Amino acid sequence: MGLAASQGRLLLLTARKSDLEYRAQEISQRRLLLATELETVSAKYARKTANRQMTLTMKVKQGEANQTSTRNLTYKNLMIYGGKDYSKDDSSSLYRIKNARGQIVVSDQSELPKTAEEAGYSSDEVDVKIEDGRVIIQSKQNGTTDANDTSGDIYEVYVVDPLLSDTSETENYFQEGLRDGKFIIEQLTNTNLDGSEDADGSEWKSIGWSGMEEIVDAPYTDDDANAQAEYQTASARVQAQDKKLETDQKQIETQHKAVETEFESVQKVIQSNIENSFKMFS
Repeated sequence: MGLAASQGRLLLLTARKSDLEYRAQEISQRRLLLATELETVSAKYARKTANRQMTLTMKVKQGEANQTSTRNLTYKNLMIYGGKDYSKDDSSSLYRIKNARGQIVVSDQSELPKTAEEAGYSSDEVDVKIEDGRVIIQSKQNGTTDANDTSGDIYEVYVVDPLLSDTSETENYFQEGLRDGKFIIEQLTNTNLDGSEDADGSEWKSIGWSGMEEIVDAPYTDDDANAQAEYQTASARVQAQDKKLETDQKQIETQHKAVETEFESVQKVIQSNIENSFKMFS
């Protein structure tokens, strides 16, 4: 093989090596993406098999018998349960929810009190103000009826959190808020801490959801079978794709090794031709 032909062959082999190296890098990147996808699938499976659900056992007396109905714990179901007749979705409730800032939280504008009486106060004592979507219950100063007077103490603030309307079957927004302390349940009671009747009337007291016998927080297993089937299908698909890419990668490595061997051989031929040429003219 002449020097020019050898040099041309060397250029072709260099281009072939570069192409094989690029393809190997591309396959490595695709396999890395598949590994990330498999990790995501595994995390989703673990989350679905480890999820929990809070249920609320509603108790109501019908005639001489006590009836119960177990439902997914949602904000709406808790409010209904505290009402006079949960079967009729009575909006009057013995429970309310506060957030970590001490504000009363409702799920819809329609639940906000429009008058002092709806908030449980006398209109002679408090003003009801609407400010930036919030309702502020504020005491009146010296019996004033000036609605613009902002000097009174703030008794309560109501805010709307539309995410409380979440009624998904598992791990809804309300349940997660209770678990992490974002929401606190308060119950209306006319009983003092020592068990005696409160002469001043009813009052709201914080109660821990874990101490309520009506609420049970347990693993949710109804979706485990579907989660396992989804995981197995997705895992098999990812592993099959990775196996194919692994085979392609080995073929490329074999071709790259062959090209390198020929590349070194051609380099030796060129080197030999150059040495012979110098000997001829020396």
